[in-house]
Amino acid sequence: MSLVQLTLVQQAALDVVNKYPGHFSRSGLAQMLVGAKSWQERDFPEYGRFSEYRRKEVGFQVEILLQQGYLELDGHQRLVPAA
Repeated sequence: MSLVQLTLVQQAALDVVNKYPGHFSRSGLAQMLVGAKSWQERDFPEYGRFSEYRRKEVGFQVEILLQQGYLELDGHQRLVPAA
């Protein structure tokens, strides 16, 4: 899978993780991207960018990135770019 084949959500998730490595859990990233009211840190420019999606849909896209080797989890279960 090349970067061109990634969905807009997947591209945004990769961009966010590259920008803030180790900051987000899988569910936290999904919450932030859909603009969940429960997400406390609303100062990210990407907050709510995919508000038309459900959190579960965005989470599924993040899981695909993990399975495809674009992202990895660190020792604290936080998302980091693949080595």
